[in-house]
Amino acid sequence: MQGYDVAQICLNGHVTNSSIRDFPHHNQEYCNICGTKTVTACQGCQKKIRGRLRGVLTIEPMSAPAFCQHCGKPFPWTEARIEAARDLADQLGLDVPDRTLLEKSIDELLRDSPRAPAEAVRFRTILCRAKPWGLEAFKQVLGMILSEGVKKLIWPA
Repeated sequence: MQGYDVAQICLNGHVTNSSIRDFPHHNQEYCNICGTKTVTACQGCQKKIRGRLRGVLTIEPMSAPAFCQHCGKPFPWTEARIEAARDLADQLGLDVPDRTLLEKSIDELLRDSPRAPAEAVRFRTILCRAKPWGLEAFKQVLGMILSEGVKKLIWPA
């Protein structure tokens, strides 16, 4: 029982089972939170989604990974959030240059690249000039898939 188990995650990003081999009685064909179909493999490369480390007892819930560790493609739940963020950017009433910068920032923020801190500052600055609800709306859409460091820069507590 070494290595990692396989995770089962719905297409909206809810982890339904972080250990499908060790705890098969927790497997679900559909998510009990949103009713969406669950998957255990990347839709791009078909390799299994890494779950919990086997033989280690943890009580902390597993978060859905944003990108496949095998092919680097975004998972369906990440793609859906990116699309939702782009749709939201269109609703903010920003001029074209600001909207373009905001969309560029989204890509950098999600990848947690070395540019992420600068992009987080740019992202927050643009959103603060936009509609007052924009900052909170983006937190709802992107909060689940951004790194903790990026979230703290955009939404300081």
